[in-house]
Amino acid sequence: MNAKARTARRVVKARRAANAKRSLSTHVAKVTADRAARKAVTAALRKNAKGLRETGQLGKVQTRVCYVTASVTGPNYRYNAAQVARIAAAYRPRKAEYKAVRELLLSH
Repeated sequence: MNAKARTARRVVKARRAANAKRSLSTHVAKVTADRAARKAVTAALRKNAKGLRETGQLGKVQTRVCYVTASVTGPNYRYNAAQVARIAAAYRPRKAEYKAVRELLLSH
């Protein structure tokens, strides 16, 4: 394999990673290890995401129906990195830890 092919493979891999859709909790878990902050920020982002989804500002959002709890099924929305950055931009946290998580999501 020559250098040109390796470069092309890296470009394709980067594009796939950028367009990969994951739930909000997964995106938040990638940037913080603090369990309490992760839970609070995820709940706040879900609240902001709902409004953005309903007004159509996020574009197409992938939806899957899966188990929310052991006996309850419901929708699970999956977002790519650009959509998460847009949701994080609308999020206005007060605590310093949450502000740090927001900044990491914006740059992620």
